[in-house]
Amino acid sequence: MSLAKRIYDLQQIELSIQEHVKQLEAMDLRIQHNVQFEQAEAALKTAENERAGIEKRYKELDAEAEALRSQITQIQDKLYGGKIKNPKELMGFEQEAAMLKATLDKKDDVLLDMMEKLETDRVALKKLQDVCSAAADAWKNEKAELHVKVKTFKNELNELEKKRVEMLASIDRDTLATYEAVKGRKGQAVVKVEQGRCLGCRVTLSVSEMQHARGNAIVTCGNCGRILYLS
Repeated sequence: MSLAKRIYDLQQIELSIQEHVKQLEAMDLRIQHNVQFEQAEAALKTAENERAGIEKRYKELDAEAEALRSQITQIQDKLYGGKIKNPKELMGFEQEAAMLKATLDKKDDVLLDMMEKLETDRVALKKLQDVCSAAADAWKNEKAELHVKVKTFKNELNELEKKRVEMLASIDRDTLATYEAVKGRKGQAVVKVEQGRCLGCRVTLSVSEMQHARGNAIVTCGNCGRILYLS
């Protein structure tokens, strides 16, 4: 096996290792976070908080309305109890009762609207709860599948790491130094030669470059500087 073939294989193994690491990171992220569930949960919490706020305000208004009813009852007792005879005083109580009733009517209207709102929200909240529950179940199933994939990918990664170590042991230091230097500059260090062209830059190679590429020595493209591999 030529040196170019060996470092090309080394590069393929390293690329595969990088892809496995990338996939493992992505799977770990999906295990830790699920956009659909998090969005459903956030929407549910927002709806629950809004409903709690409406319920709190409803109770406050209902207490205020009850207090108004109590006041009205007390005034009516005075009006119709027969103890107060003064017409002016009676008129004052009638006006006060009328004002309290007007205020009570407004509060009752608001309470009615809030009751309708709470009922609408109850239905909407149930739907959001169902969506959140379904998203949680889907995420649970996905995580179970991902844990299996993670185990498989880790086993494959271990095998690739072993192959990389074996491959490194079969390549001399100078060749490895050249490979690392080109990789540092170009990212992809080794490129194939097809139909007389460097696939790194698509430039047609000279006859001399092609002859050297067929040998066992490390040859770099005169244009892009990548290591040439003629399969």
